[in-house]
Amino acid sequence: IKKYNGGERYKMNKYKKLIVLLLIIVVGVILFIYPKSFKQTYKDVQVFENGKKVRTVDIKLDGKIHKAHWVWQRLKFSEELNGSITIDGEKYLLHPYDLYMFPDENGNFTDNGIYECSLNKDKNESLEDKNIYFFITHDKSTLYIIMENKEFIYPYNTDEDYQKVRERMDSWLQF
Repeated sequence: IKKYNGGERYKMNKYKKLIVLLLIIVVGVILFIYPKSFKQTYKDVQVFENGKKVRTVDIKLDGKIHKAHWVWQRLKFSEELNGSITIDGEKYLLHPYDLYMFPDENGNFTDNGIYECSLNKDKNESLEDKNIYFFITHDKSTLYIIMENKEFIYPYNTDEDYQKVRERMDSWLQF
């Protein structure tokens, strides 16, 4: 007759719990670093040339949010927007800027709820050649693109909207 040994059963339960805990950690890490989809279509985006309304266009954003650098002051990872954007039929690649890399005027490291990218036609194009900047809020509600003498603004209902969006997004161009 075999004698009952509770210690062996305790060890098996301990190993099962450890395996389950490790699986949960691995799945959590994968879900944490896996890029999140960031897609949106904007209809009737207002186009300004030299400060005057000229027309509207449709813009389609097809991107993903990736974790970037660890920000000690915020105890979190910064995020970057990668992907492409189609403006009136022309496709551009997004080259993200990590806004957490530099402190604001108060010494805080923040992105103010905005993703910023430069836009280029291909991956090998030099970022310094063109002054095309793309800004979008994290909640996708506000879009601002500046391209040579053109500005693309969404949403646009009044001239006050134009000024609000422009001031919020333009503040980042100065850094």
